[in-house]
Amino acid sequence: MSLLCNLLFFMVLFLARSLPDLPQKNGIVMYEMLGNQYFMSRQYSRATMALERALQSDPDNMGIQRKLIICYCQIGKVDDALHMFISLIKSDIDFIMSADPILDDCPCPDLIYNMEAQISDERQSLDFNLIIGILWLFCDLERSFEYFHKAQVMDPNNTNIKSIMLFLSNRLEKEKTRH
Repeated sequence: MSLLCNLLFFMVLFLARSLPDLPQKNGIVMYEMLGNQYFMSRQYSRATMALERALQSDPDNMGIQRKLIICYCQIGKVDDALHMFISLIKSDIDFIMSADPILDDCPCPDLIYNMEAQISDERQSLDFNLIIGILWLFCDLERSFEYFHKAQVMDPNNTNIKSIMLFLSNRLEKEKTRH
């Protein structure tokens, strides 16, 4: 990280410690800034704490939700990631699919390739397929569908997975009719 980035990080961290004294709107901004800084440095647990605080006051902020989904996947909160993911794809699936790895600092391509390189036993777990399915939607609709399909085979009665599969199937059909 550059010196300027480090300085900004420590200023935000210092200011965040006094957030209870800040007016509500400034506190939200500070938590989001701190969460973004932690997210950029791939400190997902810390980013989660700050972004959750920001989201409490701004529950419709899709940018915060998108980052929290990634954070939850990385810290093992699969159920939280799944519920927020479902909520976001129901309201605006394009917001996830249009994430730019550079402009949005989306780490998904790297995370996916690292996770897919794991041992094959891990690939057989429901959580693994859900996490990879979630992360692939940021990059590739068809690959996301494949992993959610694997998850559905593992847990065919799971209503969350059924709901996701319906959204993804509809979106794939829509994509096919465009081409």
